Amino acid sequence: MKRRVIKIGVLVILFAAALVISSLVVNRGTEDEIIDMGSPTLPRISFVVDGKDVNTLFGYVDDMDITAMRDTITPLESDGSLSMNLEADGNKISGIRYEVYSLDGEETYKTGEVTNITADQAMKLELNDALDESVQEAVLKVILTAGEKEISYYTRIERPDEVTASRCLAFAQDFHAKTFDKTTAVAEELSPYLEPGEESDNTTYQTVNIHSDITHIQWGELNPQITGDVQWSIKESNSVYTSLLAKYQVECEDDEGELQDYNVKEFYRVRVSGDTIYLLDYNRDMQRIFNGNRKVFDEDGIQFGIASDDIQYVTNKDDTITAFVQERDLWLYNRETNELSQVFSFANREGRDERSRNDQHAVRIISMDDSGNLAFAVYGYMNCGEHEGQVGVGIYYFNIDSNAIEEKAFIPSTKSFAIAEDELGKMVYYNHSQERVYVLASGTLYQVDLAEDEQTVLAENLEEGQYAVSDDGHLMAYQTDGTLYTAAALKVMNLQSGDEYTIEAADGQAVRPLGFVNSDFIYGKINPADAGITASGEETTPMYELEIRNSDNEVVTSYSFVDSGMYTTDILIEDNLVTLNRVVKNGNVYNAAMQEFITNNEERNDSTISLETYTTDRMQTQMRLTFGEGLENDEPAVLRPNQLVSGEPLTITISGDNDSVKYYVYGMGELEGIYDRAGYAIQRAQQVSGVVISSDQAYVWETGNRDLAYSTDAAAFAVQEGETSLAACERYMEQYDAQRVDLTGCTLEQVLYVINKGCPVIALTDASHAILLTGYTRTDITYIDPASGGAYTVGVGDMESMVSGSGNTFIGYIPN
Repeated sequence: MKRRVIKIGVLVILFAAALVISSLVVNRGTEDEIIDMGSPTLPRISFVVDGKDVNTLFGYVDDMDITAMRDTITPLESDGSLSMNLEADGNKISGIRYEVYSLDGEETYKTGEVTNITADQAMKLELNDALDESVQEAVLKVILTAGEKEISYYTRIERPDEVTASRCLAFAQDFHAKTFDKTTAVAEELSPYLEPGEESDNTTYQTVNIHSDITHIQWGELNPQITGDVQWSIKESNSVYTSLLAKYQVECEDDEGELQDYNVKEFYRVRVSGDTIYLLDYNRDMQRIFNGNRKVFDEDGIQFGIASDDIQYVTNKDDTITAFVQERDLWLYNRETNELSQVFSFANREGRDERSRNDQHAVRIISMDDSGNLAFAVYGYMNCGEHEGQVGVGIYYFNIDSNAIEEKAFIPSTKSFAIAEDELGKMVYYNHSQERVYVLASGTLYQVDLAEDEQTVLAENLEEGQYAVSDDGHLMAYQTDGTLYTAAALKVMNLQSGDEYTIEAADGQAVRPLGFVNSDFIYGKINPADAGITASGEETTPMYELEIRNSDNEVVTSYSFVDSGMYTTDILIEDNLVTLNRVVKNGNVYNAAMQEFITNNEERNDSTISLETYTTDRMQTQMRLTFGEGLENDEPAVLRPNQLVSGEPLTITISGDNDSVKYYVYGMGELEGIYDRAGYAIQRAQQVSGVVISSDQAYVWETGNRDLAYSTDAAAFAVQEGETSLAACERYMEQYDAQRVDLTGCTLEQVLYVINKGCPVIALTDASHAILLTGYTRTDITYIDPASGGAYTVGVGDMESMVSGSGNTFIGYIPN
């Protein structure tokens, strides 16, 4: 990979971190210029569905990527119009126009403007001819003009044909209200919709779902009170079901009688059939908002209360200073001085401004030194400040001695929060001593020298698999030349210390980075002579040996299975457990083999501070950051750090997009994951009752949205001379205007959705035999065998046995 240096201009950005001020606050003075971010300023819009206000949208000041803006969907009214509400929030709106795009953003279906702008009543958007009968769904972009600023808002819209969103919304709102009514009659009314069982943990209120008992559905002894409005959003809507998400805050007393605030997200998936309504899925997530001015310390540590078990925290070497992130707020506690600093929060003073509480961002701690100085990043939508209405990554440094925060750089994006977090969050690291920012985006690794105002490209055109990054981001390895299967060298970098080393392959061979477990680096060795194909026909060169090196670049151990005829294709790292995905070679074809597992016994550190659960009768399972030596003082002074404009933060512009196809999983009302393989995405979507969308917004798979019987009416065909059965199936599928998708690993039931969209699916019964699945009923599968040219029908169980011989290798086709 070549290195090139680009001189970049410095853009001064006055971006301040919002910090909650309460009755007990200490400010430390500084000599630098201090700024205050203030409150959110941008207006909001929402829409009216059957008289109900839904899909409140936040404004963007940049022109966003249409394909990345699919957070909500709004059904049109029967006449094709759409009612829109405007919350100007002090802004003078001089113009409103709208544009309707295809899901991939390539076509413009309609443009228009609102001539009668009113903030006290709904306005009509005339979209009756925006969607013809061939278009069920599109993207609506609304642009407000406020002074010199244009602010954009995005939602998907859909034709009202056979859509039951309004009935589903009414049911969800009624169900929601009744969860706060603990009467026996209401409990008996809700119970038939639930599916109580062992799938749910009835010892916690943090996550409650359709499998929970009625006591947890109705909040047990918590007696929560809703504060503010409940924001309802329609996430998915079709003729089969509607997915909805409610967001709100509640207040309730803890075990000590102290009032605590909680953020709540409540997800519904609802189906209407005739006069009957079915609750297909329900999930409620509850997270306490950490407030340093309430009683959150005890003799054992810091109480997070009802919260998830993945709270991010770091400590310094002596365990005297701890930083943690709870509900997107960053806090730092100094045990020696008994001071608690709220380092970062977008929420306003009372936390009641819904714009400041917008949760489309995340905070990640980058590093902490022994003195407690902290580097951190804020990803996503910026609720207020100089970057208000932008999406990106802000990089900050908190100096504990001066009690001040300084923004070091901002990296803008035109994608939604979740997609931007995935693309930019793969690797963003700040080294304070060297004043350098490292960013990996769109396959390019950048090094930005803030002191010298210089941007260096360390590597380009890196594809998935060609690099690996440690969980905390301070270790990175990447191939310095060639492709995934041909690169002859790896560079391993410690961005914290600045150390680096190179690993070179043996002559004629290649090396591939796989990942980090704590400070150990895992990579694989490849012999080009082992090149072959998978059962689905994709080219692959698996690894004949894996090697692990420690932080001193010493080989710790190695693993090889070639003596058993097996090779490793890739690995999965979860905590200290490494799963090796292996294949066995049959000729030049590789078939899936049994996985191998490796456990790394190196502990995270010798810290006496740990995240633990504790239980009380009323609040049940809760989280606490436990201090091994306990805490002597449970009433710390709360500090408000200053936001400084000392130094000049950079805006780092990342050029280029990654053209590789991605598969997005949306479930529980949010983006659940991004995958390179459709099969992996479908497995995840099945777990969260979600949908899989390709990067060009084509529907790849949906939970439960298929007919019970379907036939593609495909005509019989046979192999030609010198042609394999797989090649014959692929030749036959060329007549379809569709994109090929590898569905390997999916179940037979899952691939039936693809057939239901009008395209047959290729299935392999073994490495050398392919058939074409053309239709299904409740009990049978119809297929064509090109080896004989005949059409056949077998039972579902028989077909499952047939395809198991190839490890469930399927090739699907998604209509364009």
